[in-house]
Amino acid sequence: MPATPVPAADDADDADRLLTIGEVARQSGLTASALRFYDREDVLVPADVDALTGYRRYAVAQVRAARLLASLRRVGMPLAEVALVLDEDARGASGAAADVVTAHEQRLVDGLADARREIVRTLALLAERDLAGTEACRVGVRAGDLAAALAAVRFAVAPGEPVAGAPDGVDLRVLTGILVEVCGAEVRCVATDRYRLAVGWAIVLGPPAASPDEPVAAVVPVGWADRVAAACAALAVDAEVVLELRPGRSVALVDGELLATPVLPGSFPDYRSIVAEDPGRGAVDAGGLQALLPVERQTVGLVVRDGSVHVAETSGAGTDGVADVLVDPEFLHEALAVAGARPTLVLDGPHRPLAIRGDGAGFSVLMPVAPETSRR
Repeated sequence: MPATPVPAADDADDADRLLTIGEVARQSGLTASALRFYDREDVLVPADVDALTGYRRYAVAQVRAARLLASLRRVGMPLAEVALVLDEDARGASGAAADVVTAHEQRLVDGLADARREIVRTLALLAERDLAGTEACRVGVRAGDLAAALAAVRFAVAPGEPVAGAPDGVDLRVLTGILVEVCGAEVRCVATDRYRLAVGWAIVLGPPAASPDEPVAAVVPVGWADRVAAACAALAVDAEVVLELRPGRSVALVDGELLATPVLPGSFPDYRSIVAEDPGRGAVDAGGLQALLPVERQTVGLVVRDGSVHVAETSGAGTDGVADVLVDPEFLHEALAVAGARPTLVLDGPHRPLAIRGDGAGFSVLMPVAPETSRR
């Protein structure tokens, strides 16, 4: 028969052996001086103290207490509560010990919220001082409104990196950004790549900060606009966001985070002349049009019939009335995607911009395109 294993004497006696203060320090992460301090404070008293030398010896089980002590002190728990946790844990009442830790965690959470509110106030004060002596406009808007306004125009931003010039002499740097304009009681966001134009808006909280006749505007990089939109989307829709437009710089204060950027140089195209027509005039229903667009084609013809707009049977346009207007189907698809659930279109003829409006936070305009046969 195989022999029954007999526990080694060292294993049987391990729980009864005493550890030096250095051994406990190495195993717990506490320093020897800290262990002496916690002894004096009656938080972690060693199992034995030599009467002649004063050397402290700890039971093996006290290593657990020392590790708990180190962890709780790292999160700032007061000594009296640490001692309570250690006592409850030593007698096996882990639930009661956990309750003390949870209560301390809640105090930390509440304290962090208070600290963040103070940081917001501090950043606002610093921003006010930074604005001293400069022409600037500062407004508050709802986070949800600003996120929606930026999302409504994002598709119309010219792609690629900012370019200083183009063959026709037009400075294209501003087209790679978004115009942010404080105009009366609203903040407008505008983007265009010269083939399409989108306008979004957010209502200003409080009195108007700028006259509609003398708006304050800046063209911001699209990367900055994306960061602001993402930060706003993470907040409650009614949370207030502060925007500041000043010469050469734009700033957004979002949930205590200060997002600043230099503005893009150059003059943004005069979008007002393009959207001056009443966008509600001659509006027709475009519900379901997005799903019917052949986005793989270069052009698509649209025709108004029975109060709604439809894809023309052929892409040619002319006096036969096959199509009322020709547009880029991919551009129209993107415009309808941000228009909302009930889009409408305003068609003013084959050579006038096509306006797209919905229940979202803005509207867009597409330039008509020439028939494919005329471009060959």
